[in-house]
Amino acid sequence: MTPEEIRLLYNYNAWANHRTLDSCAALTDEQFKRDLGGSFGSVHRTLVHIMGAEWIWYERWHGRAPAALPVAEQFATLGSLRQQWADIEHNLMSFVASLSAAHLDRVIEYRNLRGNQFAYPLRSMLQHLVNHGSYHRGQVVTLLRQLGAPPRPTDLLRYCDVLAGQPEE
Repeated sequence: MTPEEIRLLYNYNAWANHRTLDSCAALTDEQFKRDLGGSFGSVHRTLVHIMGAEWIWYERWHGRAPAALPVAEQFATLGSLRQQWADIEHNLMSFVASLSAAHLDRVIEYRNLRGNQFAYPLRSMLQHLVNHGSYHRGQVVTLLRQLGAPPRPTDLLRYCDVLAGQPEE
């Protein structure tokens, strides 16, 4: 992938995150935090996981090794989660905007939260992060449907349609 393609993916990722958060705005606090099963239980916990993954990868790309992901209790409301996520998104987008082809080939070593050592080219990590977010946004869609709240489409091709001038749904 080229730096331009990575930037497109990260613009898409931010767009999809915003649409997902917008879909969650219709939920009551009880619905937002209701444990419905699944990987993280609630919409709230699933969103914090997506945001936390974006944060931890950014940290790793800068040579830092956080000991833990953020926990849902740090973000009592959708508003507080949105606010923290906006800061993370700003950092990610600035980082991605600065990348060259040579940066993408650079191998980055890091330790995961269990202390295991890994090393991958930055391009693979960048792709992984967007894929991870898409996977978990899909879980949020299921939870929203269980709660009777309509999710907004977040498909990559829908984003391409919007870029081409089609109206958003």
